[in-house]
This record gives sequence, C-alpha cells and structure tokens, in this order.
Amino acid sequence: MIVIFDVDGVLIDVTKSYHYSIHDTVKYFAEEKPREELLNIKFSFNINNDWDASIAGILYAKSGLSLSQFKKEFAPFSQSLDDMFRYAQEKGIELPDYKELVQVFEDFYHQHREREEMIFPHDVLERVRKKADILGVITGRPFSDLDYSFKKFDLYKYFDYIITEDDIPQPDLRKPSSYPLKLFFEKVEFDNPVFYIGDTKADKKMVESFNKEENKNVRFILYQNEHNKDLEAEYKIKSPDEICEILNSYDYAQE
Repeated sequence: MIVIFDVDGVLIDVTKSYHYSIHDTVKYFAEEKPREELLNIKFSFNINNDWDASIAGILYAKSGLSLSQFKKEFAPFSQSLDDMFRYAQEKGIELPDYKELVQVFEDFYHQHREREEMIFPHDVLERVRKKADILGVITGRPFSDLDYSFKKFDLYKYFDYIITEDDIPQPDLRKPSSYPLKLFFEKVEFDNPVFYIGDTKADKKMVESFNKEENKNVRFILYQNEHNKDLEAEYKIKSPDEICEILNSYDYAQE
C-alpha cells in the first residue's frame, strides 16, 4: 500500500500562515482587500499555488471592480499564470515581477509560519506509517517552506519520498497537471493500492489525469473543509482518524 499526502490544508493548517501571506502580498503591491474576498478568488478558481493566488488578488485590487464583477471578467483568464498576465496586459494593469512577488510573499510567510498547526496528529500518522509500505508527500510548497514545518513538527520520520515546488520545472506542470504524480512514480514502483489525500480540485484533477494517462487507479481521498464542500469524491474524510478506517476496510479483492 502506498499513501501520499498533500501538505497545506491536509497535514498542516495554513489558514494563519499562507492565507495571511496572500492578503499581505496583495496589500504590499496594490491595496488592502478583505482576506475572505481574496480566498474566495483562490478557491472559486481553484488556484492551487498561493503565489499565483496573490497575482489574482493584485489583479482584483487594481481592477476597480466589485468582487462579483471581477470574477465574471477574470474567469476566462484564471486557469494559468500566463493567462493572468495576459489579462493584466489587456486591462492595462501593471503587475510586479514574478520573482519579486515570490520573495515578498515568502518574507511575509516567514512572519506568519509560527502560527501553523498540525492537522494530522502524530498518533494517526504513526498508524498510517505501520499500515502503508510507502508514505509520500506531493506539495506545492517550495522545499525551504516544507523543511521548516517538517522539522518544527518532526514529520520527516514518517515519509519516504517527497515532491515539492522545487521539483517542478515550470508553472504549467504544477497541480492539476499529472506531472507531480508521474515524477513520484519515477522514484517509487507503482503498487496497488495507492491513495492520495488532498483537499482541492487541483489535487483531484491531478489524480484523475494521472489515472487516465497512465491507466492506473490512484484513489483520491478528499479531506473536507469549508472551501471544498461541493467537491465530489469517492472517499471523503472530515477528521484525520477516518483515514485509518478507509485504509483498514479496503477490500484487497478489488485488485
């Protein structure tokens, strides 16, 4: 059995770190907007990367539009970073250099990261570790951010293989692309059953694309929260200990 975790919103609560960093980055480059509105844009358009979510927030802040008007106008440009910059060009909106934005965002994140908390407690991770042959992580975090949190919470001891933002060569290969899963299985031999635990549409689409392209059957487990209530999934959990019920009740005869 192989079990792969997303990090943000699954292993670790980032509502007081990354979510605050989006707000502060938008304020730095544009003007202050309510954090709830910026998160509405992020989750409405399934923008998995928070640097890109900050770009979208800056576009909103500089557009002069109401939230509903902006979302309607921005929708066709919301699915890639290139499209966001094209929207800016068409609307005459000046955006910061992307590398500068990343640095500003990360500086804010370093201010907020102490407030992160674990979602999956150690006792549950220990049970999953005993159940699974391989434990892995696929996250959109840069390695330096993951390294800080994994050391802080003593998480490295559970995981065999980790894929981070640093392993992804270009933005269009991030989730929801199947590339991160393909990269993972270049390191690990595929062996049923395989589960991926995520909390976003991008996580689900990555799994679906991988299964279709590779003719595999990675099972997606949705960790439910207030932002993904409408997302359909065969397996859903509302608390960490429910993962053990799914893994223990899995019928190997399906294979």
